[in-house]
Order: sequence, then C-alpha cells, then structure tokens
Amino acid sequence: MTAIRLIHLADLHLGYSGPNNLLVTEAESTQKAGRYLREVDIEHAVQNITAEIVSAQPPVDIVLLAGDIFHKPSPSPRAITCAARMVRKLTSNNIAVVIIDGNHDTSSILHTGSPTTFLSALGAIVVNGSVSRILRDTCWQHITGPKSDKLEKLAIHALPYSALRGQPDFTHVYPIEGYVNVLLTHGRVSNMAELNSLYKMAHTIPVDILNRGWHYAALGDWHIHRYQPLHHVPAYYAGSLEPLTFGEAMNYPLDPKDAYAVHGAIDVRLSREQSAEIYTLANSQARPLLRLKNIDALDMNADALMMAIRECLLAEFPAHALVTLEILNIHPDVWLQLDHAEIATLRQRVRYCSIHPRLQHISTTSSAAAVSEATLDHQWEYFLEQYEPDEEARTWYKEAGLRKIEEAQQLLQSAYAQEGE
Repeated sequence: MTAIRLIHLADLHLGYSGPNNLLVTEAESTQKAGRYLREVDIEHAVQNITAEIVSAQPPVDIVLLAGDIFHKPSPSPRAITCAARMVRKLTSNNIAVVIIDGNHDTSSILHTGSPTTFLSALGAIVVNGSVSRILRDTCWQHITGPKSDKLEKLAIHALPYSALRGQPDFTHVYPIEGYVNVLLTHGRVSNMAELNSLYKMAHTIPVDILNRGWHYAALGDWHIHRYQPLHHVPAYYAGSLEPLTFGEAMNYPLDPKDAYAVHGAIDVRLSREQSAEIYTLANSQARPLLRLKNIDALDMNADALMMAIRECLLAEFPAHALVTLEILNIHPDVWLQLDHAEIATLRQRVRYCSIHPRLQHISTTSSAAAVSEATLDHQWEYFLEQYEPDEEARTWYKEAGLRKIEEAQQLLQSAYAQEGE
C-alpha cells in the first residue's frame, strides 16, 4: 500500500482580533488598513498553508482540521470567507477534507447550530454535534484517480467536541481491523491540567481512548506544535498556525528548543504496515511574538533601569515582531523618573512592544500620583480575588484588565512625551 499523505491542522482561530489598539496601517496594506492586525495575520497564515498543501509533492491526499477553525461560534463574515476559500481550494484540487468542531466552534445555545456546517456545501466532510462518526469507504467516493485507491482502506474516527463532552463511555470508538485508523478529536488529554494561553479549559480526552491502537491521533486545542501528550502513543497536537497571545511567545534570546519556536501543520505519512512518519509543514511566515528576559528592578535607580531597558530593546529584532517585556519589583518613584520619551522611541523599533511594570507596594507617605501608579494593577487583582470565585474566569479578567491598564499607561506616557514632560 502506498503511504497516505495526511495533513493535520487545528486551532486556526479565524476571527481572533488580538489587542484592540493593534491595527493594520496604510503603509502595510491600503486594502486592509484599519483592520485588526492579528486577524489579518491568521488569514494570511491560512491562505499560505493552503497554497503549500495544494502544491506539495508528493500530493496530499487528505486534510484533517481538528477543531477551533473559528475563534467563536458566531464568526465574522471575513472569517467565514477565509474558511470557505480554504475548503474550496483544497476540495477543487481533489484533496479530501474532514472537519470537526472544537470548543471555540461550539455554541452553548443549541438552536444556533455550528458555524462549520456550511463548509460541507463546499465539499468538506463536517462532523459536529453530539454524535461521533466513522468515515470510510463511500465517504471518499468523490476523490478520483490514484488518491481514491489510497483512501480505500482509511477510517477516520471523528469525535467532535460536543460528542467528547457528552459520551463518557466511548465503547464504540475502536480501530477497525484491516484499515488505517485515525482518531480525530478536540480536547485536553486527561493528564493535562493547565489552562491554555487563551485561558480556556477544554473537556478532557480519556487516556484510554488514545491507547486503543490508532495509527495516528489528530488532536486539537493545545497550541504547541507537535506536542505529544503520551510518549508511547502516536497522538499529536498540531498547534496553531500563528502564536495568538504573548502566552505563546518565544523567549528571547531565541532557543530552537522553545516549545513555541515553530508553528504550522503536521505532515503525516500513513500505511497499515508501518508506524506513522511525522513531519512538519511549517508556517515560515508566522509573525514573531517575543518574550524578553524579565528585568528585576528591585535594587535599581532610574539610570540603571534605563540602561537595562536600552539593552533589551536595542537587540536585533525583526521589524514586524511583537515584543513583550516585564519589569519586576520597580518602585513607583523610579518608574515616574524614567525617560518615557526615549522608551517610546525604543518601542518603535518593532511593530508592537508591550511593557508591563510590576510595581512594588508602597507606603501611604508617598505622593498621590505614585500611589495611584503603584496600586492600580494590584487593586484590580485584589478586587478579582474578593469577588470572582471561578479561577478560570479570574485569570481571564486579570489578564484583560492588566492589558487595559497598560494600554492606558502607554497613552498617558505618549501624551507626556509629546508635551515634553
């Protein structure tokens, strides 16, 4: 049997907007100026990976999308258009496409249905709702030529998010003898307790399901490329095509072993007789999201801290990079004494630079301005601790609030710099 070439994609999150103040400029694109930069980045990534799949040699036989095609269950017209063009381009080039829903595609309101359903009209096989399906035999009859023979003994066991959440026994989800068996599902393997970088916790995939002898298991939800939750099982997360938040940023200076060093799809070669061969189809044009090494300002005066900030921000970054820097234990008086006009200039060396000052608690004898500057983020965290009992929601609100505070501080600093203060 000639090996089946399968491309495993997941977590596209079409429609994700990113920071509200990060927009495409006229210099970057006259057609897309004013749109959310990260939304456009994701669309470009989907278009580029689709073109690579279509032109790949040897030809790709089938593409699996393991959920979270859309960032929310009511996607924008642009997100829908991008998904439709991707599916149409793949199916018109005689490539089978199978799609399941992830937790972001799944609405809590049952009567709205799934946003992925319409993609079946473009030739994709879409499995959503609360029932799993086994796709084999006549499911591939629309594929012609040599690819048809290769897919003849392929069985895709599609387990969308709602089915994973609603069927606790899964006694029917087993490989079929004589077939190349692939499990396609979306969720967190039961030994993975962490929140993902979007502060969401998906439903768990029981380890028992993964241990049932699959040739390959295509997983969605975790955004780390080629993450293998069980070392003895050929089950992988494809990860996202683009790093979405600074929670997925690469550490800088760069480390090739960084979990977020590569984004893209997984390129799999499958046959009944051999173990799956795993390769990477990388998104080489992914926008760099870089996390600089933290500065601990506990014993620094303003001059020493400015020198440390210069050293960080004068590094050789790609001009289109998005960068984040945390300054820890900074006294509020030191923060106010920094040359914010120079910092604003340094930040312009990259497309976007987020600086998070983690200020010390100070006594009430300090100036009113310093007290306000020092305690705003801490007040927000204290408020959430007191009034939001749900840990997942508290984490999301904390990060969203801190981003808003930081954006407001940047606007004030920019105004002060323009006035020469």
